[in-house]
Amino acid sequence: MKKTLPARRPSARPDQRPSRAPGLTLALSLALGLALTACGWLPKVTVIDDPLNQTEHFNLGLAYEKDGELDLAEREYRLAQPLPTAYLALGNLFFQKGETSKAEDFYLKALKLENLPEASNNLAWLYLLERRELRQALKLAQSAVDEGRRRGLSERELWSFQGTLAQIEKALAAERRAP
Repeated sequence: MKKTLPARRPSARPDQRPSRAPGLTLALSLALGLALTACGWLPKVTVIDDPLNQTEHFNLGLAYEKDGELDLAEREYRLAQPLPTAYLALGNLFFQKGETSKAEDFYLKALKLENLPEASNNLAWLYLLERRELRQALKLAQSAVDEGRRRGLSERELWSFQGTLAQIEKALAAERRAP
């Protein structure tokens, strides 16, 4: 019985031969790539247009906030600016976090853009909780009730605003009675 040897591959031409040092080739390629990147020779990709509009960012922020992802919600609300409701949402977010000075700033920004009854009410509530600016809080709470009525808000929403107003009136009455 005759033994047959496995067929040999034909030798590669010199220009097709595999490199004898594939690790060296890889290292040189990486070094060259890094050098070019460091020198800024490679093109940079810049996203010019955000695929989401302000309202979509706002709605995404609401979803994140609902899920308890407050940092992601904040990022989306910031991308939704200058929507007045984005400033209101940021104010609410910072109020939740206990950062009342930031909350106050965002409520004021919202009110500069639009007379949002929610922003007026929430700022009035903030002032009430901190027991400061109570006369201004009273004006804000009354504005929230009046603007809410003008906008045709539901009785439930108006009830909340009226509750804030009543609490502030009570605090002012107590302040007047105090020696």
